[in-house]
Amino acid sequence: MSRNHFWTTALLVAALAWLCGCSTAPSHLAYVTLSNGQVAAYRVDNSSGLLTAIPGSPYTAGVFPTSITVHPSGKFAYVANTGEGDVSLFLINAATGALREILPRIPTGTNPTSLAVRADGNELFVANSGSGTISVFSISSGNANVVAISGSPFSCGVSPVGLAISPSNVLYVADSASNVVFAFSVDTTTGGLKAVPGSPFAVGGSNPTSVAIDASGKFLYITNLLSNTISAFSIGSNGGLVAVFGSPFPAATGPVSVAAAPTGESIYVANQGSNSISRFTLSASGAPSEATGSPFLVGRGPVFVAPDVGGNFLFAGNGLSGNLSELSVSSSGGLANVAQSPYATAATPTSLTTTK
Repeated sequence: MSRNHFWTTALLVAALAWLCGCSTAPSHLAYVTLSNGQVAAYRVDNSSGLLTAIPGSPYTAGVFPTSITVHPSGKFAYVANTGEGDVSLFLINAATGALREILPRIPTGTNPTSLAVRADGNELFVANSGSGTISVFSISSGNANVVAISGSPFSCGVSPVGLAISPSNVLYVADSASNVVFAFSVDTTTGGLKAVPGSPFAVGGSNPTSVAIDASGKFLYITNLLSNTISAFSIGSNGGLVAVFGSPFPAATGPVSVAAAPTGESIYVANQGSNSISRFTLSASGAPSEATGSPFLVGRGPVFVAPDVGGNFLFAGNGLSGNLSELSVSSSGGLANVAQSPYATAATPTSLTTTK
């Protein structure tokens, strides 16, 4: 084979790999819900983290959207509109990342606050904080439209506010009013919920607000806003929870949101009362220890923390500053504000998700 023919073939293979998605793209997408009833869309540069607004952004959603999640297919996004008791379904333009809402909106219970989609994309779960229920919807594989399953909505305490679903299909729900976390096994055929033995589990803190499961799927973490602590549990084979020794653990002032690093053994916590993000490394037993240099200052009153799907960047929505902070994550897990951060937003950012 001649050298020219070799390089022509190599370039052709590379081009075909790029077209079929087999190589790493130079950027991906981020979507941010805003308190004014909009969703901002950005393209994220994989190297620098620079956010560039997608033409047409922001897009109209419902009244006071507070949670957004992208379907595993990457073709659709769901937004919980807390102020009007429904969920918006958006089609994601594959070429541009632009959003187009598919109406009508999907009725839920009162004050839908958090969303989760099962890893296989078959069900959507909605925590209705105002009606003490979880709505469960079956998702059509073709167009991501949803239909409430039999038995939905399911009773779930007084004020369910945070959701996380484990790799073994157990749904965990923090009840901010009762200071407990519910655990439900998900029927993978029907999507129905069944309480795990021992559920609900006391968190040992006050006003639990957010739930996260670590990258290994072995441990669960909850922020307790009013007691300035983090609860840690090991997850049993049946989905039951056992408190990690020493739980709950001290945190900074007003821990409101927790997220697990997609790679590595660490979690991040947004501290609403101390304008910061904390990073905790996790021991083999699941106990969190605050990392060197933590906490890291962001804007005023952060209401959420959200890792980038690739693990290279971390975002915080600042409720009092009304802007979006971005931090880079080093190979050792250290955090540093990126040069272009913070980003001005049209209104207070309330949640964020990124695509692959």
